[in-house]
Amino acid sequence: MKSIASIDCKICHSRGHSLFCDLNDEKLTYLKDHKVTKIYKKHEPIFHEGETPHGLFCMFSGMVKVFKTADNGKEQIIRLSKESDILGYRSFFSGENYAASAQAISECTICFIEKEGIEKLIQNSPDIIYSLLKKMCRELGQSEERYQDLLTKSVEARLAYFLELLTKGSAGKPVELPLSRDEIASLVGARSETVIRILSKWKSEGLIELKAKNISISDPKHLFSTKN
Repeated sequence: MKSIASIDCKICHSRGHSLFCDLNDEKLTYLKDHKVTKIYKKHEPIFHEGETPHGLFCMFSGMVKVFKTADNGKEQIIRLSKESDILGYRSFFSGENYAASAQAISECTICFIEKEGIEKLIQNSPDIIYSLLKKMCRELGQSEERYQDLLTKSVEARLAYFLELLTKGSAGKPVELPLSRDEIASLVGARSETVIRILSKWKSEGLIELKAKNISISDPKHLFSTKN
């Protein structure tokens, strides 16, 4: 992890989808002055389960896995976070320790906004609370949908949905698989052997191409119809 010059919030490509999308230029300048920007290498931790939050993490680029660790040491991946996502906000605003851990699964550029800066910003920008409520409602809906999918959809459907999210915007070009087969299995609620078997089946059918840690979707229309 290394610190770099803070990214100007006014020209951030993630701004339009973030918690701070409605702030004016003056408040965005204030935000820039109360944050640090850091680059995390793949596998570096962002924060650990049980630690005390001291601010918010706003993702500029890369991908992070959010997970809990069972008593036996096994990880349960809760979700993947990408650009414009805010990490750790539920624990920060509830005044509780982190309920899960976050780790970079690709090189990530992340802005950390200190507690004092966030609190003063909220006092002067109550619209942030409304944006936060909308974000929490969306994530709650996604969690409920994922739980329903685990109960009702096949492993193939869940795996196809994961690949659709992973390769979105790639236009058929190879994309690095940032997770191991075990981690993918944890995310879709399946056994590793099942995930490996399905990926091999799709490869033999010409739906995907797998080369080392890269995957490309050869027939997205056919493959992604599987998720329904």
